[in-house]
Amino acid sequence: MRHVNVPDDIVSALRKHMGEPAATPKRTGGEKSKYIPVIATVGGKSVRTTIVPAGGGKYRMQINTALRKAAGVDWGDPVTVELRIDLASRAVPVPADLRAALAKHRKARQGFQEMPPGHRRQFLLWLGASKNPETRRKHLDRAIDHLVERALLKSR
Repeated sequence: MRHVNVPDDIVSALRKHMGEPAATPKRTGGEKSKYIPVIATVGGKSVRTTIVPAGGGKYRMQINTALRKAAGVDWGDPVTVELRIDLASRAVPVPADLRAALAKHRKARQGFQEMPPGHRRQFLLWLGASKNPETRRKHLDRAIDHLVERALLKSR
């Protein structure tokens, strides 16, 4: 996975478009950095992604293989990226079968609630990818086991 450093003036403009102060103070202590959701277009291919803090008040955006190939670039090559703020929700709904299982398993529910948002999203996408009922049941069982283990390891 490659990345593109996002110039400060672009970050300021995106923040302003989001209705936030253009200048964001550098991280201090336990303060959380702010992620910027965008739609990036590279080489005619668009993708929903996030501009993330890179340290020292700088930001970067990951360029996945599909985008890199669409642009015909690799490490060190100059690339043109078009960015638009993405204000659409990125929430993935919790499926009914998982909600029911979490209601029965307190530790699994705790493990699910403690997951960072990005991890939770990928977890839900993985679970939702199983269409066959038997596969779905196996994935749900594995998911509950994973969540219980997460909660138990976290409580140590």
